[in-house]
Amino acid sequence: MGFALIKGGGMGRTVGEANGLVDRGLEGVVVWVLLASGLGLAATLAHHFLAPQVCIASALLTGIYAWSTRGRRSSSLLAGVKPKHMILLILVCLFFRLPAFNHVQGGQDEGLYVNMANYIERTGSLDIWDTPLEQLKGTPFVERYLAENRHLSTDPASLNAGSYVGGVYSRSPTGDDLYFQFYHLFPIWMALAAGVFGSTLAVYALTLFALLSVVFMYCLTLVLTGSSRTALIAGLLLALNPLHAFFSKFPVTEVPALAFSLIGFTYLALFWRAEEGSRHRRWLLLSMLSFGALFMTRISGFMCVPFLIVVAVVSAANDADRMRRNYMQLWVLGVVALYAVSVSYGLRWSYQYAVDIYRGSFGRIFPSHWQGGVVALVAVVLIIWFGLVALAQTSMRPRIDKLIVVPLRRAIAPIVLISLVLGIYKIYQLGWTTHYQGDVWLDTQWGLAGSHWWAVKASSLVALFVYTGPLLPLAFLGLALRRQNEPRIEFLRLFVAGFFVYIVLLQWTVPYGPYYARYLLSEAVPYMLLFTVVAWACMPKNGMRSVLSAILAITLIYSLTATASQLGKNESEGEYQSLTKLLAPVDSGDIVLLDTLGAGMPGNNELKTPIVYTFGLSAVTVSRASLADHAYVAALNAHYDDVFLISPSAVAPDGYESLGSTRFQDKAYEWGHSFPHQLFMREDARLFLYRLVRLSLVRPVFPLGQPESFKTPGAWNEWLTSGWSDPEAGGVWSSGTHAEITIDPRELSHVVQGIRLNFEVYGLVAAGHTRQRIQVSVNGAAVETHEVVYPNNQMQFNVAIPAVDMSSSNGIHIAFDLPDAVTPHSIGMNNDRRMLGIQLETLTASPIDPAGQQPSPIVSETAAPVAPEIHKFY
Repeated sequence: MGFALIKGGGMGRTVGEANGLVDRGLEGVVVWVLLASGLGLAATLAHHFLAPQVCIASALLTGIYAWSTRGRRSSSLLAGVKPKHMILLILVCLFFRLPAFNHVQGGQDEGLYVNMANYIERTGSLDIWDTPLEQLKGTPFVERYLAENRHLSTDPASLNAGSYVGGVYSRSPTGDDLYFQFYHLFPIWMALAAGVFGSTLAVYALTLFALLSVVFMYCLTLVLTGSSRTALIAGLLLALNPLHAFFSKFPVTEVPALAFSLIGFTYLALFWRAEEGSRHRRWLLLSMLSFGALFMTRISGFMCVPFLIVVAVVSAANDADRMRRNYMQLWVLGVVALYAVSVSYGLRWSYQYAVDIYRGSFGRIFPSHWQGGVVALVAVVLIIWFGLVALAQTSMRPRIDKLIVVPLRRAIAPIVLISLVLGIYKIYQLGWTTHYQGDVWLDTQWGLAGSHWWAVKASSLVALFVYTGPLLPLAFLGLALRRQNEPRIEFLRLFVAGFFVYIVLLQWTVPYGPYYARYLLSEAVPYMLLFTVVAWACMPKNGMRSVLSAILAITLIYSLTATASQLGKNESEGEYQSLTKLLAPVDSGDIVLLDTLGAGMPGNNELKTPIVYTFGLSAVTVSRASLADHAYVAALNAHYDDVFLISPSAVAPDGYESLGSTRFQDKAYEWGHSFPHQLFMREDARLFLYRLVRLSLVRPVFPLGQPESFKTPGAWNEWLTSGWSDPEAGGVWSSGTHAEITIDPRELSHVVQGIRLNFEVYGLVAAGHTRQRIQVSVNGAAVETHEVVYPNNQMQFNVAIPAVDMSSSNGIHIAFDLPDAVTPHSIGMNNDRRMLGIQLETLTASPIDPAGQQPSPIVSETAAPVAPEIHKFY
């Protein structure tokens, strides 16, 4: 295209005398899509995403755009769009792409995108937190929670602190601030659909982009060839393509990225091919913004930018139209600037993902100090680009064409041929030698090393034949190895050749399909189809053209057959409905415990991701040991109404009641190296839902030898029966001159010699109030009086509970009489006007030493005071 755009001439200038309503309508759709993309992204980053308002505002601004451009002449090139062709393509496209797959299950990219979209639609923001961790801070259970609910990174080279679930990173190993993986424009589009039509229809945003990609495949072909018949063939090849059809239902970013690139190239070609009087600069702006949307959809924009810079250089060297040449430089500069914005966005809003992708891509070129290498490479490219453009403004322009453009055109064929040979050799090494033995990805992960013909099947080269038919890749190679006489095809040849080299040398394996075949979709397969059709349209009517016509016909038939095999098969059908049924008794004020650490499938990522981000519930992964630790469960329950448990076990844990079960089934397309055609049952499990009946019925057991706090939240705060203020960060203060705690004996460990309870308290003492007496009684019987004497304000004392009292059915009542309680305000400490005596901080239980003197039924002991400490009151 770019080479075509340079010289402009060629095949017919007009393609019809239609009134221009169709192409203006298409332009309006593009404007609305770009506006909704920008407004949706801006609103999300501002934490105020509202789907209906974004759509309405975009429609109003589109109307203003249409009104302001109403008097300008429509493009005669796109005026040749035939409405009947549009209707046919849309119907064919929809026939093979409905229904879309509502992948709410986590653990893979598609599930993360859907859950991200539902979260954005529900909260209006991208900010996410680990709420249970935030609420557990200040308790002794943080480490246990982190061990069971975080996956810490073990890669010393990684900047990733760890992950919460698959695709949700943590900013620090122990922090509650999380962030989503990936770029966010595609989830925002699904959030728009969810906000307008409902969450189950969020994935139909993907259907919109599937339609746009097919329609603009038609439009781009029409602009390049001037033939609506050729454009229809190109549109049908994409509409019937099995790879495009599958990923138009499978929510990942390849189809939206393809739609944006086709829109961008269409308006770029439209600007170049238009007559000077009918050339509109707004088309360049639409093209530029479309590429900007592409860069905010997928991080791989750096794959396209080099080709666009080549177009700028070739334009500067060859185009005789000075104004068009200058606009081309501005367009490429604008696109590169938008790509730079996308890089900054990724480093700010999806940091770990961006760093991983750039390091994985450029670390192979610059094994050490890849960041500096990338900066140096960018600087060199920009200097060369600007230098060549500057020289092209002088008498050096013909020499630039001779020394750069002509050798570049000649180099395409040998580069493609050499890359093909090297790619085949790499496949041979993988399948028949030990070269890749021990490779973490190819051997350890997928077992492809030494697998003979299986390695061939797992190659991107073979996948091209699977998804474009048995003959079209051969036709493409034949066309790519010879220079095209028609200049407008040369950029397509360069562009597709570049991605062909990429897939045979770099992205050269498809471990299994159809999932990993997605990397062929955003560029290689559709632009290979486009290049072949456009080259065919430009051929003279001879035997070679007839052969290529037959190949295109065979490709259409093959694609129709392969795509039709997907009809009636819905991957992940019923997942959302199963989870909705399972979680029906749970509301946003409850917490869900997940017994998924050793349960097999479905796993923790698969269940926890939709529970938290689609259904908006708090969920905590627990081991069987944590589930049995009732103090931990009590701490989790401190801020929630009810505790629920999802488990694969049909046996209700102690203290829980059964609320029934739900069968969870997950169907997926068979993994292999053919086009998608057969489903299999990937998961079939019954999940049981339980509810904690009442925390007191669980009978939590107070641990031995471990100080337990009375902070907020505290697992044992239910023991505080009267005379206490609200628990605070440092403990709980007595309120008034009398306070009591009541202990259920069944919550204490039963040891033969009884239990010693060690209380650690702070006394309210100061220079003007030098003592605080604590009179302790147990079950109404006075035990002993302790004093906290200024300047010491902390003390510990013990209360022994014999085994006979622990086996009683009555509660153990420990009372504290505090005759010296006073307000901090009255003694000049601060403005706190509560009547305070002591702050109960921790309690530690330990067995009474059986070798020592047998204690009296109730004994109190006093420990030596510790050094003075300033204590804050709240």
